[in-house]
Amino acid sequence: MATFMAKRITVGKNTYAEVISARSDLKAGIDEYLITEGHGDLIVAA
Repeated sequence: MATFMAKRITVGKNTYAEVISARSDLKAGIDEYLITEGHGDLIVAA
């Protein structure tokens, strides 16, 4: 689920803040995916 939500962030369907506020349990996985895929710039304070 973290990968799915991270992909939605990368394509602009959701913002990082929206996803983390709704699913904070996925934060570690989302952060890992975004950093690994070169999208660390999308990680913002939620």
